[in-house]
Amino acid sequence: MKRFYGLLMGLCVSSGYAQTTTYFEQNFSSSSNVADYKGGGPNKFTEILGNTPSTASISNEALTLTKASGGQVRFAKTDDLFSANPTILYVQFTVSVDIAEPSAAVNPYNYLYFGNLNDNGSLPANASVFARLGFHFPTAGNAFNLHLQDGGSVTKGPYTGTKTITWVLNVSGNATTYTDEDGRTGSLAANKMDIWVDNSLEFDEASELSTGVSPTDFKFLWNNSNGTLTVDNLKILGSQGPMPVELLYFKAIASASQVRLNWATASEKNARSFVVERSTDAEQYEVLKTYEASGTTDERKEYWGTDEKPLPGKSYYRLRQMDEDGTEYVCRTVSVERPESAELDVQILGNPLLNAQQFTVRTTARNVSYELYTHQGEPIPTKVTRANGNQDDLQLQQGLPKGLYLLRATLANEVVTRRIVVE
Repeated sequence: MKRFYGLLMGLCVSSGYAQTTTYFEQNFSSSSNVADYKGGGPNKFTEILGNTPSTASISNEALTLTKASGGQVRFAKTDDLFSANPTILYVQFTVSVDIAEPSAAVNPYNYLYFGNLNDNGSLPANASVFARLGFHFPTAGNAFNLHLQDGGSVTKGPYTGTKTITWVLNVSGNATTYTDEDGRTGSLAANKMDIWVDNSLEFDEASELSTGVSPTDFKFLWNNSNGTLTVDNLKILGSQGPMPVELLYFKAIASASQVRLNWATASEKNARSFVVERSTDAEQYEVLKTYEASGTTDERKEYWGTDEKPLPGKSYYRLRQMDEDGTEYVCRTVSVERPESAELDVQILGNPLLNAQQFTVRTTARNVSYELYTHQGEPIPTKVTRANGNQDDLQLQQGLPKGLYLLRATLANEVVTRRIVVE
């Protein structure tokens, strides 16, 4: 499964919001058929369309929009993301471009809109648009600009390669603040929005368009210039209401043999427990330990924990908080870096093997290379797939006959050889 980029939502942080809802989440990894992502309903668009000769397709687990002269490409969701407005609306996605025919038009007419919208290809009236973000392609190649009308035309960029766009909209009508799990913070006056490109705040408190409109729908239109635009990891969250736990910090400090964990809260309300989780890739987490919380208190509370058997290399620790009613919140994720193990150890899972067309190897390190040989020293082609943690799956072109084989594992200058028996 592909990983979603860590979208905002510093749940449990001092200036964030705890009551959060995921309105839309799509990383285009479940199917290579664009029709499977249409039809409305949870996590589906109401429209994805490329007018001939333009096309919309799924390529490399991403939505690929190919714009040709005379055509338009667009996608939309107009069956309402929510019924009650959140306080803050978070929109995040990755985008990259390959522009063949640029356009020097002052107004790009390539916009991502939020508001009360429909599925057709016409530009929506300002009165139906809560906010919009323009994309401008003035040069050929992989660069793009971002464009807003904010007391005049404002353009930022160029941006090259794949960029993560994080768009934070204040829907409350009042001044508010936000914090994300990567430490990005902001304050927004009423009817203002922030736009981040990766970790850089590019538009600070820009004006929203028509604040009397609820941003229940979104639509993207591409009209000017020709080429390819790739969108992935689209996620839309809303937050509202005060949070039950005010988290001051969460730290993970690596030592020679362990990782020390420490966090503190300024206040807690109906807090049952904290769960510390661990991951090698910030995608798949395992529970490390559960700690009892302090229930309801306005006093500062300090918590400590230890990972006695930490992973080598870079790993991630995530703090989750559970309420008495079972509601849970992801509070914060941090990373630590430890040196790879000085001694390489290799274990063949399930050895002796009954099915010798694929087997799994567990090691004490990552980025290990493998060579498989017959007992007579003849090489056997293998394909290695990195699994979770320090496990690798080795696949063979065909099953092995019964007998004895040798697996050679190499990490830097260290070589370990293990016998494999096929029964």
